[in-house]
Amino acid sequence: MRKLNIILLVLALALGACSAFKTRQKLSPQANVNAKTAGVYYAQENVEKAEQFYLLVLEEHPDHVISLRRVADINLHKAENFPGKSVEYNKKAFELYSQALDVYKSFENLTDEERLDIRDMTRRREGAWTRIYRAGDASLEAGDTQKAMEIFELAVELNPARYEPMIRLKDIYQKELKDDAKAEEILLTLIEQDPENLDYIRETGAFYFNQENYAEAVKYFAKAREKAPADVDNLLNLSYAYYELENYSKALEVTQQALALDPGNIDILQNARDVAFMAGEKDLTVKYLKQLIERRSNDTDFADICRILYEQEKYEELITYAQKWYQWNDTNPDPVQFIILGASQTNNDALRETYTKILQSLQNQK
Repeated sequence: MRKLNIILLVLALALGACSAFKTRQKLSPQANVNAKTAGVYYAQENVEKAEQFYLLVLEEHPDHVISLRRVADINLHKAENFPGKSVEYNKKAFELYSQALDVYKSFENLTDEERLDIRDMTRRREGAWTRIYRAGDASLEAGDTQKAMEIFELAVELNPARYEPMIRLKDIYQKELKDDAKAEEILLTLIEQDPENLDYIRETGAFYFNQENYAEAVKYFAKAREKAPADVDNLLNLSYAYYELENYSKALEVTQQALALDPGNIDILQNARDVAFMAGEKDLTVKYLKQLIERRSNDTDFADICRILYEQEKYEELITYAQKWYQWNDTNPDPVQFIILGASQTNNDALRETYTKILQSLQNQK
């Protein structure tokens, strides 16, 4: 009697689990028996037997949402427990979740339980796809390029809306197989499918930049700028492309836009300094050098600002920055020589004599 009670309790649990997924779908008497039997095995965590009976239900009723969901869950479970076949099982899980979700689209006046089930299956389907994609990455890292390509192609087939596997395929053709034409073909296909997709636009710009086709790169980075004017990384890419085309005025304009968005960014300041110098904007170059020196100190920045100030005959400022340079690095004779030059041009004999002695001392130490 005790054994019978246990069996009845398990059956009750299984039936309770099924009731949580009411779908308004009627089964034939035999399919109903198979579904209940599958539910018992599922509650007992006997996934092999549960899958066997759920598949029997699906043979007769291929749109039975509970059975689709359960077989999908079982395949997800198998994917976790059999790593060697994880891609195969995750693919099956993805497809079954998709079938179940498509069935739900035909339902009217969804219940709260059904909405909850839809959200959960959507999340699980996304997880199955992500694991397939990561398996492609793992194969690539292991050096199995062919397998990686097959997995990424599968990921594209399952979810064409996700661009990441296409970009991986592009990278393989470009970097591993040295097939730039195929890589370009993939990118242009993506652009053709969704010409306003910002990710595709950025990626295509980066491709052409790396190919040193800066004119084409500018087209895509400029379009990305229109769509995302506050994207600092894209602005810098656009600036670099203009710089390589020796269009320094446009490079400077874009760099200044990036700097306005992130004024404390050292990398942008460095770029602004370089572009301003190439554009012949010496006052602007000095301005950016001063901002760099406020945030850091190095011999290159000090040497550049001293050299430009000397060329501009701004000798008082030259002395100021050369002294700052010497205070920061009192073993370098270069700032001392700039101080002496500035002192000579301003007839500051006392300063010139003081630093001439310091220069002699530094030279004697060598």
